[in-house]
Amino acid sequence: MNTSDSPNTKLYWIALLRIMLGVLFLTTWWSNFNKGFYSGGGLLNFFTYVFPQSTNPLWWYAAFIDTVILPIREVFAPFLLVGEFLIGFALLVGVLTPLTSIFAAIFIINTYFATFGHDWPWSYVMILGILFVVFVTKAGRSMGLDAKLFERRGDPPIDILW
Repeated sequence: MNTSDSPNTKLYWIALLRIMLGVLFLTTWWSNFNKGFYSGGGLLNFFTYVFPQSTNPLWWYAAFIDTVILPIREVFAPFLLVGEFLIGFALLVGVLTPLTSIFAAIFIINTYFATFGHDWPWSYVMILGILFVVFVTKAGRSMGLDAKLFERRGDPPIDILW
């Protein structure tokens, strides 16, 4: 079959998925910010009472949180504050979208492991599936700043940038 005869999907539909994920990250960020989770004490509360690691069936991940993350929570919490906001903003405006999709997927996988057994797993799978589509289609090139980068600079020096 000739590819020019096959039906096409407009990239702006994929861009809407990217924008939706950006809004998802930013509204979650805002909610977590208002709950105080981006402080040392807030992070301790999150992993002790909201999603207690003592009940996490992934004992190896719970041990990672208890022995690595929580001892450095005063440093790690502001990192989460900035990181989650930047992921949401970058997806929303479509800048460095493939790279951002990778960081977002790592973030979502870690969140899934940290909340294992408390949330519906398919919500994480759906987000990861959409991130995969956003990554492979370079969805920032439609309705995003990646389109301007591509227009001005062409292909990026490293394929996962824009």
